[in-house]
Amino acid sequence: TLEEPPEHIVFIFATTDVHKVPSTIISRCQRFDFRRIEMSVIKKLLKEIADAEGIKIDDMSLTFIAKKADGALRDAQSLFDQVISFSGGNVDANEISKMLNLIDEEVYFTISESILSKNFNDAFEVSKKLYENGWDFTDFVNGLNEHFRNILTVIIRKNSDLIEEAEFYKQKYL
Repeated sequence: TLEEPPEHIVFIFATTDVHKVPSTIISRCQRFDFRRIEMSVIKKLLKEIADAEGIKIDDMSLTFIAKKADGALRDAQSLFDQVISFSGGNVDANEISKMLNLIDEEVYFTISESILSKNFNDAFEVSKKLYENGWDFTDFVNGLNEHFRNILTVIIRKNSDLIEEAEFYKQKYL
């Protein structure tokens, strides 16, 4: 059926593992590659939903949800629904952070400050905090990598335009 479909049939084939699809199938397909949605766009759309529904939500909360969704609007909307059902019409960033078990951004600043001050004991304290909170070490390393990228971006560009963070942290990076 895939090799010689009837003229009135259209197949829509979606995959995140295109490398696993045989070339005989790929050669018969029109290919559309989708990319992640920017965090600022996700935050804007979630804010529009919140305003329409009369839900109070701040920039930090929107950032948490958008970051956790990792560029997928459907995931962001699902997380947003969960957050609303958990916290009602008044969303608190601290509650979201606990609910989603997000790594506290301050941890990354502690690491970079401990490197600058050569206070390596703080790094061990962060490691202990990661373990005690049940935070994923891979997520931590990815977040730390992003943190250092943000620092370099601000140093080189002298602004925080390319950083995908809440306004509070953009100012802190500056």
